[in-house]
Amino acid sequence: MQECLVVNSSRFPHETIENETILFDAETGHILLLAGFASVVWSHLVGGAQLEELCETVASRFGSDAGAATRTFLNDLRTAEILVPANEERRTDAPPSPWPSQFTPPLLERYDDIAKIIAMDPIHEVDATGWPRPASDSEA
Repeated sequence: MQECLVVNSSRFPHETIENETILFDAETGHILLLAGFASVVWSHLVGGAQLEELCETVASRFGSDAGAATRTFLNDLRTAEILVPANEERRTDAPPSPWPSQFTPPLLERYDDIAKIIAMDPIHEVDATGWPRPASDSEA
């Protein structure tokens, strides 16, 4: 039997808005961002998921490289204690996000300097990709 993992919601409260998932690490104060494909995978994890089953689904839809990248991403989430083992498989009533038409490697971005992000002017002090990525000195 495959191990079921669930989101560690007590430590990582989260919100998904327009294909971006924002997590707050209640222990460290870091903000984590999952965008694009990572956010879609997240929607499949919220109610609990079997990692191998999820990776196999991604591999069947997008190819073996996508399945391997997803497995690495999920292992990173587990190592960071964002995903934790569940005693039993749980599912939510909310359906997961639909699969996109193409695969982009899922990434977990960590923002350690929360005060800097909070103080940043989201209209003027960002790079070309937008908030929460601050502009470099040459762009400002």
